[in-house]
Amino acid sequence: MSITELFKDNRYKKAKRVGRGISAGGGKTAGRGTKGQKSRTGSNSKISPWFEGGQTPLFRKMAKVRGFKHNVAKPFLVTTTVINRFYKDGETVSPTTILERKIARSNQLKGGVKVVKRDDLSVKVQFESVSVSKTIAS
Repeated sequence: MSITELFKDNRYKKAKRVGRGISAGGGKTAGRGTKGQKSRTGSNSKISPWFEGGQTPLFRKMAKVRGFKHNVAKPFLVTTTVINRFYKDGETVSPTTILERKIARSNQLKGGVKVVKRDDLSVKVQFESVSVSKTIAS
């Protein structure tokens, strides 16, 4: 076994040297094409990545978005069917009782609680620190 056989399946292929004359195999245009901005020397540093060839860039076409949005938490919706299932007569519906009965998690109640009508209320309950839809209130 010779030393050339050891390195026959070389993992690293040498990069082809371009722009070294016609006889070198990568001469004349050196793989850059013929004319144009990208064929010139130093074109890599001259063209910014967001340049679109003179066309109006996308960031200038887009509308300006000013200010910031407040991350307003939406209220947790509790339907009347849920109240009929989890509550009995005379009890109060409040965020604390909703947490105790594991209807919702504490992070869901940051925006408050709103009761929405789906079925008729079959239980007589009182609402405490909970917003109620118009159909239930009337």
